[in-house]
Amino acid sequence: MVASSRWGGSSSRPTLSRAGKTASYALAAVLALTGAAGVARADEPVVDSAAEARQQYGMGTQAFSQKRYSEAALHFEAAASFKASAIALYTAALAWDLASRPERAADAYGRALEVPGLDAKQTGIAKDRVAALEKSLGTVVVTAPEGWKVQLDTLTEVPAPARLHASPGVHTLTVRIPSRPIERRDVTLDAGKVTNLELKDEPAPAPAAEPEPAADAPATPTEAPPPRLREPFWNTMRVIGVGVAGVGVAALGAGAILGTSANGAKEAYDAGPSRAAFDHASSLETWTNVALISGAVLVAGGIALVVVPLGDKSDGSVRVGAAPGSVVVGGTF
Repeated sequence: MVASSRWGGSSSRPTLSRAGKTASYALAAVLALTGAAGVARADEPVVDSAAEARQQYGMGTQAFSQKRYSEAALHFEAAASFKASAIALYTAALAWDLASRPERAADAYGRALEVPGLDAKQTGIAKDRVAALEKSLGTVVVTAPEGWKVQLDTLTEVPAPARLHASPGVHTLTVRIPSRPIERRDVTLDAGKVTNLELKDEPAPAPAAEPEPAADAPATPTEAPPPRLREPFWNTMRVIGVGVAGVGVAALGAGAILGTSANGAKEAYDAGPSRAAFDHASSLETWTNVALISGAVLVAGGIALVVVPLGDKSDGSVRVGAAPGSVVVGGTF
């Protein structure tokens, strides 16, 4: 049977005299004119802790009667969080016991013993159950500054100091410190043994300042730019230039041979003038001039392609031309 608790208060309402009503009306007028600074805002509802505690306790009683023991225990603990009550914690411990959660039952029995309100029989039962459960459970007693809260694994979070229970092994203790990040640490518990853990408010270490460089320290050498790659001498343009010059040399050689033949034809015409000998001598002279001029132009162009550097950023140009009896090469660089 769930232990009963009395959460309500007196239902009688005091009456105001005529003088009291007049004073209250005057006070209301003053508050309205001055902005009523002490009146709660509509968007900030005030939680009635006693009403919430009664509601949670009622929901726990209903769940307990329907044998939903874990749900009932959570409602009883919620009721105790709104309004401290040894009876609420005691009934939560009974529910955890029936739900086969010995570690949570031991926690709730221990918390119930710390709050006044249990009778002698309930106090004796709570002490006996804590002693029996701690024989098979590991116990950690956590002490910490006021305002700190601790939680073992996913069990109920409680304010420190606290006596927490869990099965033997390694567990996680979560520490909630006001205005600081949540801290976690591992705790090893042994069956039937009590581990004492004292938490202290130690200031966080200041970040280490970077050492200043010495006044006579050598300056950090700057990284030298990568060496510039040299352009290879033989490129496409120069190879073409050599080829063109070679063709020009061949043309000059052919012109020399044709010139020799033209001289011979001219001597033959002088020895015995005829129309055929004249035409032959004239033709050889013409081809000789064409070969010599073409060869000279090609040689000059090939040399220009070899000599002028590839990719020159100047706007210079090379001009190769032919004049009667000569070759002209000109340009700007």
